[in-house]
Amino acid sequence: MKKMKISARSLCACLLALAFQVSARAQDLPQAPAGVTGSQGHVGYVDLLAGLGYTDNAFLSATTPKSDGVATAGFATDYARKGMLSIKLLGNIERVEYLNHSFPGSFYGQFSGSALWGRQSDPLQWQLSDSFGEVMSDPLAAPTPQELQTINDVSTGPNLNLHFGPATRFTVAGRYSRTSYQRSPFDSQSFTGSAELSHALTGASFVAVEGSWARTVYVQRTLLQTYYGQSAPNFDIHQASLVYHARYVRTRVLLRAGYNILVFGTGAQRGAPLYEVKLSRKISPFSRVFLNAEQHYSTNGSSLGSTGAQISLQTGGALNPAYAVAQPYNERSGSLGWSFQRARTNFSITGTIDETMFAETGLGNIGNNIDEGVSLALGRQLRPTLSVQLQAQGMIDRYTQLHARTRLETIGLSVSKRFFRLAVSFYAERVHQSGQPGRSGYLVGSYNDDVVGLYFTYTLFGAQGTGASGGGVPGMGSFMGGY
Repeated sequence: MKKMKISARSLCACLLALAFQVSARAQDLPQAPAGVTGSQGHVGYVDLLAGLGYTDNAFLSATTPKSDGVATAGFATDYARKGMLSIKLLGNIERVEYLNHSFPGSFYGQFSGSALWGRQSDPLQWQLSDSFGEVMSDPLAAPTPQELQTINDVSTGPNLNLHFGPATRFTVAGRYSRTSYQRSPFDSQSFTGSAELSHALTGASFVAVEGSWARTVYVQRTLLQTYYGQSAPNFDIHQASLVYHARYVRTRVLLRAGYNILVFGTGAQRGAPLYEVKLSRKISPFSRVFLNAEQHYSTNGSSLGSTGAQISLQTGGALNPAYAVAQPYNERSGSLGWSFQRARTNFSITGTIDETMFAETGLGNIGNNIDEGVSLALGRQLRPTLSVQLQAQGMIDRYTQLHARTRLETIGLSVSKRFFRLAVSFYAERVHQSGQPGRSGYLVGSYNDDVVGLYFTYTLFGAQGTGASGGGVPGMGSFMGGY
């Protein structure tokens, strides 16, 4: 896996099962024209988190399991504010400590935040965003802390808006981005320019023509040469597309179609269609269906805010840790889901597929892969302040060049009691991973892990119970047993 995506590959499954959305960097550039209306004010929540738990297999080993206790503390947020200063904060970060010192303490989580100064009607806006996550050194290994490393992507730059009447706008945007890895020598900086001409068809829809150019330059080229015997060529990504976006009472639609070209500093280049489809339809007062599909060139850094991450977090699915790799890749993904909420019961099911195709080999790249998964969640409010939540997830990852495969299943149950702003949850989870080892010495990290614990959530402000599963636990299994 080369990117953050929908899956249940590791025990971070439940920690990241907060119902929030992550906006991709490309969507943070130009916005809807002034003629398209949107909500004002702020919505969401900010929660403080703390937990104590027990795992019977901290090393996620098939032969030598070791039990350990785990303590965590951190925060979770799903917050959005619109105005002169628009803010989006989405995700959670926690400090994880193993009580018997199976692993050193570390920070863990998935977070994406952005701030935009200026309104859509202003001639100048300025945007700052940051995304944080984890990547794996070996994607076939068990996701223990020694296999994980953090990755951070920060981006900033202006939007220059020129308005032609109340319904038409031309926007030129520029961004500087820096992607940093905790250990791998894949740090890079990117320079992006884009232009968009948008026109509001109605108060709820608009069309646009947009294009962008992005250059990525590797910072530690000497280290790359030392580690892998070859340097990573800098590369450009050129994109051009047509966009249609509409937000109606029961239906939301985003259609993007175009072409993108990947150009390496060596002169080699690859081209592929670019598309994105997001459809959401409220089919009854209590249920909604959604369909998503996309294809585009991407990197580890930019995919921290991908549609895959977005849908996974919206539906309570897991984010699969990417594996650390330098090169860009062509990502093709799709998801289909249905959610139901009525009175005291909620249910959701989501199916996903994701394919990653590399244009170049080497530099830690172990080849293309295909992921297929399904996740289900069932919740029931037993009393006004007492609820129960059941989650199950399954995932199959195939690495085509290695002829390797992993299969993971998780099932978890939580019972939560809320006392005004404080929620206390008991959580139990069973995790099983198996697989078929591949070529070139890569082995599959097969293991079983059972975790139990208590989780505490305190809502600083916002709608109570909007955190993981209505005030329930984001997931003891997320930080137990090597995350």
